Amino acid sequence: MPYKIYKSDTVVAEGESPITIAGINPNTNVASGEYQVVRVEDERESERVDIPAFKTLPISVTGVTLSPKTSSAEAGTAGTRQLSSTVAPSNATNKGVSYAIAPTTSGLSVNASGLISWAENVPAGTYTTTVTTADGAKKDTHVLTLTEPAPESGE
Repeated sequence: MPYKIYKSDTVVAEGESPITIAGINPNTNVASGEYQVVRVEDERESERVDIPAFKTLPISVTGVTLSPKTSSAEAGTAGTRQLSSTVAPSNATNKGVSYAIAPTTSGLSVNASGLISWAENVPAGTYTTTVTTADGAKKDTHVLTLTEPAPESGE
């Protein structure tokens, strides 16, 4: 037996149960009575019945990508690198991310916006920054390589 779902005087969905209402933003509270349902039998509709209040589902994060994936600089000189993270899908409900850098080294840090900073005293080596999504703990990494300074000419 088919059903129709109304919003005001417009049919927004119809078919057999269960019926999906499309076009409502994710993670949204919908008030009781904003939508009504009718049963259709022999081309006649039953009286409208209010659909109870509900909340639409959030759109979950499926991944995250850091850009660039690698970078290098010379140790002994202070510097910065800006990383950008792209959360997938683009319409995910919670796009929050956090950053961490390892190994822990004095003078080396990454801020909440993905900016890596290092002081001139940070030794040559490889340092891995990890971005982690708040939703789903998806991860990606960037590797910063600080190289030994080139020898001064005349040595």
